[in-house]
Amino acid sequence: MNILYLNRGMGLGGVEKCIIQLCKLFNSSNKVIVASMGGELTKDLEKMGVKHYNILNTDSKNPDIILNNLIAIYKMVKKENIDIIHSHHRMTTLLAKLISKITKVKVIHTQHLCIEDKFKLTNVSLKGIKTITVSEAAKRILIEKAGLEEKNIKTIYNTVETEHDSKEVDDKLLELKKKGYFIAAQVSRIVDYKGIYDFISIAKSTALENEKIKFVLIGDGPELSNIKELIKKEKLEDYIYPLGAKDNIIEYLKYIDVLLLCSYIEGLPLTPLEAFSQGVPVVATNIDGTNEEIENGYNGYLVEAKDIESFKEKILELYEDEEKYSYMKGNCFEIFNTKFNKEIYFKLHLKEYKEILSHERK
Repeated sequence: MNILYLNRGMGLGGVEKCIIQLCKLFNSSNKVIVASMGGELTKDLEKMGVKHYNILNTDSKNPDIILNNLIAIYKMVKKENIDIIHSHHRMTTLLAKLISKITKVKVIHTQHLCIEDKFKLTNVSLKGIKTITVSEAAKRILIEKAGLEEKNIKTIYNTVETEHDSKEVDDKLLELKKKGYFIAAQVSRIVDYKGIYDFISIAKSTALENEKIKFVLIGDGPELSNIKELIKKEKLEDYIYPLGAKDNIIEYLKYIDVLLLCSYIEGLPLTPLEAFSQGVPVVATNIDGTNEEIENGYNGYLVEAKDIESFKEKILELYEDEEKYSYMKGNCFEIFNTKFNKEIYFKLHLKEYKEILSHERK
């Protein structure tokens, strides 16, 4: 098969990590191409020998840019003899859908978020397109709110890489661990909808009660400078440590005791899966997508969004109850290996690819 993975960009986000994972799984026995606006992870593509084509901003409504992208994708399909375009962004899927009208290329879309708006545009983009959702919640929204047909939608849970070439870890985290502190962390984009201000409130409340618990915030984003100012203003520098963005999160999780996820919206977040692979329990908001990863009281806890007190209680419980912590740690490994491993991820995607190509031959 000749596969073109199409997305808006290739930065350090969860969607882009999924594309990297698919490239690793399919590149050995298939021809794999990626097209996007570029970004940090294009270096990973280069290491794998995967060709990357640049396209223009797919969010632009400028007719010249839209036409330029259509021509560019059409040329890729012809030059690389593409069988399947697997798109990971609503607008790139719309472009791929238009290209499929004038070529024999087949189109698959992966829906990564539980969308809250633009249902009509989603319907126009995805109607008649085989769609993979990363959670049952995302699937339900596409059916109920975007008016798409259930027969065209299949849920495939994400997987994650469990090793990274770089073993380098921030000295501050290593120092905290060496001193015997219990480490709670959030790993996310530093944006409001990830609940990062709630994270600060949780850390402040918990640290006031137990100084043996320290908090690290890993990630970058538009709110990072404001978060740093808030930490300074609240005199929390000895309790909360913003470490910035890291591309080897799996290595950091080896030094983290509990992962927090304070988000208000997700699709199927990758960081909890990375945490499970390292035996790290997760305390997270009880929202669509995330609540398909966490079995409350088994491999972590689910609490309501913005419930600072409940987050604090669960963190303290995991710190104080070694037997409960050990029980959850073992369950994290078990649930990752049975539900989110890469073999399942590969087999289910391969099945979808073969199915769409077999329909063409009939």
